[in-house]
Amino acid sequence: MFTTNDMTNLPFLTAYDPPGSSEGALDPLGLYVIADRLATQLVPGVRERMQRIRFLTAIAVGCLVTEDLLDQTPISEAPPYLIWEWLLVEAFHRTRNDNTELWGVPGTLVTSRAIEQFGYLDSRSYLKNARIFGFHGVYKRLAHHLGIVNVNLGPGVLTEELVRAWTRALGSSRSKDQIGKWSNAIRSSLSAKPHAKTATGFKTDDWEQLASAFHPDQCGGQERDYLRNLLLVADDRMGALSIMWQFQPKFGNDDYREEELHAAVYAAAPQFRPLLRAIKAYESFARRLQDAFDLLRAEASKQDCVGYAITEIAKTSDFVLSISNLHDFFVSAADELGNVNGLGPSLQSQFTERFRRFAEKLSAEACAIELCEHHASIQKGKSTLGKRTWFDWLDVERIYLRHPYRIKRQQLKPERYVHDYRGWPIRNFWGDLT
Repeated sequence: MFTTNDMTNLPFLTAYDPPGSSEGALDPLGLYVIADRLATQLVPGVRERMQRIRFLTAIAVGCLVTEDLLDQTPISEAPPYLIWEWLLVEAFHRTRNDNTELWGVPGTLVTSRAIEQFGYLDSRSYLKNARIFGFHGVYKRLAHHLGIVNVNLGPGVLTEELVRAWTRALGSSRSKDQIGKWSNAIRSSLSAKPHAKTATGFKTDDWEQLASAFHPDQCGGQERDYLRNLLLVADDRMGALSIMWQFQPKFGNDDYREEELHAAVYAAAPQFRPLLRAIKAYESFARRLQDAFDLLRAEASKQDCVGYAITEIAKTSDFVLSISNLHDFFVSAADELGNVNGLGPSLQSQFTERFRRFAEKLSAEACAIELCEHHASIQKGKSTLGKRTWFDWLDVERIYLRHPYRIKRQQLKPERYVHDYRGWPIRNFWGDLT
């Protein structure tokens, strides 16, 4: 039987979570949405999860591989383009070796688990549609933005041109034979019983041919030139990408920083200065808010069942430094966001509505409490029923930080951005195409 003393040593339990109010484990302060809108304005079509540009070719070729199969898809099964994705990622898995040469392939972990457990991929073990975890989901927006596919992942105006560039390395007759073989493999996979799965009859050479045809590091010369020209179009379709591209040789991977890249673009391209000023002002505000929240978590991580008195953080010099003049950074960010061409009023309104708690000067104690209230408000707004906060309130000024969100104290980096602004995708594209 437990005694009172025994009970004090048990794990701290919180109230039951009703369905729908599960963890909201990302973006605890709601900072990402505005950063993403700014990044999209800076480099339209590119998203942060994009890494290897050759998946655009895989998507284009897939349009031809699947064009005669669209009427053969049972309503309950995956579409042909997704089975094409299954085949390609399975080919990468089956032909991998012990080195780390192949990287940046979406769905790798899911594929490995499925092949090891079942020996094939299907909609239960991989995906039923092009969500962000597979390469169609990751690259669909850019492929559509460039005209490689239409909004339904069907052939776009430039599909055949990109495929022709790709065939130069294989030869037209060989590529035609390969496309026919892959189309038959998808047809066989669609007809598999009791449900669609990768049922190809491929031997080792077949898997190697498929993987080699789209290996991210083996882009042929004409295909490479075509993709590079698509990205570096002279009009404003790709925003600042071409300007960011020209500065890539000046950086190494170890010293590649979005802040320095933006400074170079700012000096070279006056048309992007209002947007870059808005990014810098917003990141200055976001950095201070994020650092303050992380410091609060680090201090609260030291406590257990008794919880942490929020106002105690006011005795921490780094916290005071982080929130010093936070209201001034709020005003500056609001002003600069309002100057962004085409989006100014919308961005300014979204920012002031979301972060209005920090518009006025606050004491360190008051700011700590508002920071926790802000986090709770952001979590509540993440779904219809809301998401749990990272901590539980013990009273009006005391919290218990739950273990998954505990961190150690980190050094402040006040000049560093909190968010990425497509710098690394562009860096990786440049590496693949030069």
